[in-house]
Amino acid sequence: MSAVRRIALVGLPGSGKSTIARLIAQRLGWDAVDIDDEIAKTSGRSPASIITADGEAAFRDLELITLEQVLRRPGPLVIACGGGLITQAAARRLLTGLATVVWLDAADDLLIGRVGDGADRPMLGRSVAAAIPQLRGTRARAHQVAHLRVSTGDAPEGVAARVIAATDGAIRINLAERAYHVEVRPGALDDVVLHLPGGATRVALLADRAVRPATERLVASLRSSGIATTVFQVPGGEQLKTWATAGRLLARLGTAGLQRNDCVVALGGGTVGDVAGFVAATYLRGIAWVNVPTTLLAMVDSGIGGKTGVNLTRGKNLAGAIWQPRAVICDPEVLATQDDRSFRSAFAEIVKYSMIVDTSLVGDLDGNLDRLLRRESDALTAAIRESCAIKAAIVSGDEREAGNRAVLNYGHTVGHALEAAAGFGDRLLHGEAVAVGMRAAGALSVQVLGCPPGDIAWQDEMIGRCGLATTTVFDPGRVLDHMRADKKAVGDRLGWVLLEARGRPRTGVPVPEHAVAGALDAVLAR
Repeated sequence: MSAVRRIALVGLPGSGKSTIARLIAQRLGWDAVDIDDEIAKTSGRSPASIITADGEAAFRDLELITLEQVLRRPGPLVIACGGGLITQAAARRLLTGLATVVWLDAADDLLIGRVGDGADRPMLGRSVAAAIPQLRGTRARAHQVAHLRVSTGDAPEGVAARVIAATDGAIRINLAERAYHVEVRPGALDDVVLHLPGGATRVALLADRAVRPATERLVASLRSSGIATTVFQVPGGEQLKTWATAGRLLARLGTAGLQRNDCVVALGGGTVGDVAGFVAATYLRGIAWVNVPTTLLAMVDSGIGGKTGVNLTRGKNLAGAIWQPRAVICDPEVLATQDDRSFRSAFAEIVKYSMIVDTSLVGDLDGNLDRLLRRESDALTAAIRESCAIKAAIVSGDEREAGNRAVLNYGHTVGHALEAAAGFGDRLLHGEAVAVGMRAAGALSVQVLGCPPGDIAWQDEMIGRCGLATTTVFDPGRVLDHMRADKKAVGDRLGWVLLEARGRPRTGVPVPEHAVAGALDAVLAR
């Protein structure tokens, strides 16, 4: 996980890469590098003269070497790439692995007008009007690896501003196959189109019926950009996560005519994201999807990580896939209409992050909790962004839950058992269950690992200030039965996530059953 520190602009001749790179760099205070200019400096010859004298292959080799050198420079950079650089497989791997790639695109007639006679561009040949459409066809697949696609039909200043808005403060999740971004900012809903695959012409939008205004706003944005959009309105909640629902949605994707280069967009809470991601992972053996969470819990937790799935009769999430989204777009403005109970319940996950890592969230909760609960935009944006950064860092290091990702289960051993005992309904929300689970895990951390009692007292105080410390009435014995069946059992014993101290979690900790029973007695009312 990292912040965006490299922006690489790619596109056809005339798309404005050099001009826009300078504008972005100037506004951000970064360095701007033009690959063609760098080649001219080091070789003493222009790219056009190198291609004319030595051939395109020799120039491409020099271009790749120059890119490698530029990417090794310290500090943040905006890189204007030569038009053909992205066509090299090695260059694509470097760019997508080490930079945020932005495809600057415009209509052919606009590009042709900007290029003029193309006298200094030997790759365009004798006819610019014929060459531009031909290059678009041959380079289309290469451009589609870009993380963002931005139209350059507007003034350069507006294009630069749009790139900055989509990247400044974004969180980059670095995975083995492909990096993607989590964008957290007010107004981000209107820029979802930037994150669609470059070749997408059609979108299936799975939208929670409870967020109709956001749905209408997103549909208008997509359609105004020329994206054919089919809306599937669905009910949120666990009742959505069934095998039968997934099958019906898959059939509707086929009816809507989605192709391999198209995209599914999820707009809703965690259950909508779970189903949308699972459907995207399954349709045509996997197509792109973009997650646009509309609840605080989905923004800070379930929306990130690529876990998708549906429930089976035997339990939750037993059919699913790890299928990472193309992007996660969090717009805090959509939280204005979320009901207070579910909004507050998400703070259990925010408190959890403050307990399992060393983070600025501790100060945010100490000093700004009242502002956060009032949903003040600047405070909420910062807390969501930090929560996303924490989860992104953990997921980046353990995409498939083979190791350290287990720390995210702090509080969930009891929490999931409580949800099961409650029947996975509205009687007990996920965050409310996790808050109880954290109180139990905190008590066991003190007892088993010697965690400082003051650390757990701070945790429990925060849970109380968030309104999540109400006594939950469940039979401890019944909860313990559900815990024995939980997927976090290691062999015949439960593997707990406990704390040696705040910010120092330990996974797979065995705890004697009598100690578990005592902790449950302490946090549950009979």
